[in-house]
Amino acid sequence: MSTSTVRPEEWTADSNKVLTISLVRSDGTTVGSAFHPQFTYPIFGEAEAIYGFKALAIELRFGSTDLVPYLKVSYSEKLEDKEVLAGVIEKDKEQRRQDEESGEGNEMDGNGEENYDKEAQDSDNPGITMRGFLPKRVFTEEQQWLEIVKDAERTFTPPGELVASYSRNKSTFEIWRAPISDEKQKVLHERMQIFVLFLIEGGSYLDAEDDRWRVYTLYEKSTDGVYSFAGFTTVYSYLWYKNAQIYDSSTKLAAESDDDFFKLYQRRRISQFVILPPFQGQKHGAQLYNTLMDEFYKDSLVKEVTVEDPNVAFDDMRDRCDMERLDKIGIWNDDGFTDAPVSKEWARFAEAKTKIIPRQFQRLMEMALLRRLKKSDGNQYRKYRLQVKQRLFKHNKEALKDLDKFERIEKLDEAYRSVEEDYYRLLSGVPVPENVPQQEAVVPEPLAEVEPDPRLKGKGKGKHIQFELGENDNGVKRAKLE
Repeated sequence: MSTSTVRPEEWTADSNKVLTISLVRSDGTTVGSAFHPQFTYPIFGEAEAIYGFKALAIELRFGSTDLVPYLKVSYSEKLEDKEVLAGVIEKDKEQRRQDEESGEGNEMDGNGEENYDKEAQDSDNPGITMRGFLPKRVFTEEQQWLEIVKDAERTFTPPGELVASYSRNKSTFEIWRAPISDEKQKVLHERMQIFVLFLIEGGSYLDAEDDRWRVYTLYEKSTDGVYSFAGFTTVYSYLWYKNAQIYDSSTKLAAESDDDFFKLYQRRRISQFVILPPFQGQKHGAQLYNTLMDEFYKDSLVKEVTVEDPNVAFDDMRDRCDMERLDKIGIWNDDGFTDAPVSKEWARFAEAKTKIIPRQFQRLMEMALLRRLKKSDGNQYRKYRLQVKQRLFKHNKEALKDLDKFERIEKLDEAYRSVEEDYYRLLSGVPVPENVPQQEAVVPEPLAEVEPDPRLKGKGKGKHIQFELGENDNGVKRAKLE
């Protein structure tokens, strides 16, 4: 076989497709269905390709209780000639570049050469590559592994303490909490952390030696008491820096131990958040998130809750869960929650009360205002739009500052319309409180012509511009000069 005659596609495997993951019981049955990872580039490089094998299959199975791993790699033929293998990789690299230039492929990483060199080395033994991301003890003999899984089904209980339980589809689910320092939790975390790489874009392993991490695990519990792992989230605790001035140096030193630290005011950050595919689409993510937020809301030492780099799906779930929770605690019934514009003082009060960071709370407040907006009141609708646009401008100031004034106004109007449409999409999944009347969606009114600022008159610049920025005391829209 020569480099000139070899067909790269015959020796190139998509690592996302050839890797199959499953949760397996001791009788060999699978929990739900086996699934493929969404991402493998942290393991096999940016191209997510494995070279030099035909009919390659990688099976990664986990015991459904304590996630003890089993790994099997099979193939029908291996390309032994290193020179030919290098040619396969070079041809594949060139094809990907052509696809990228034509808009048909994914953008190559800036370190493409290094990644392909890595893939050439990894392709020699993908099993060894996988082991670099798994615990030291990985089983390769199936019957021996199934015996270990059977023992775990008889004896395993999740680490830490039970914090919540609920029923879903006639099954019982439990949420457990444990510090990362818990020895049993460390063993479990070492096994489950690879799901972060598989299912979270840009995900990475956390520092398991940092005792400020807490892990919340989600399990399905059978009627005979056998647990099946369903998902997890990790939460990090910071000092609440807004009150940092209350801590002198002696207090900070005293807080170096875990027990002392968790007696101080804190900000909690939700970091990794994973529901395994066999359990997705059943609202387990919302249940896990609500469990966290209910716990933090009741904890007087927790002052604020943040989320680390949420993706779009998590943001949607978070928005709907937060709206339902704020409806239940009655924050929108407070006398300070008026029609737009809502006072900044009340917003700060409500942010502190609900422990939601300012930008997230502002969005929730805008949704609550939109939901109860009187559509017949055009003046109030304008005030609402202006409040939203002020937030959008502040949040996107750096991106907007290089645009000319009228282009900025146009971009803000486009952004507002997109935001309003998205708010209605999100609100469609939130039960409407009894005190909020059901309303049809607002159709944004066409932009009216703008009265030019008097300073422009007589200077040849008095043409009417289509935009909405501010109003004078008489309610007439007017272009404002900076």
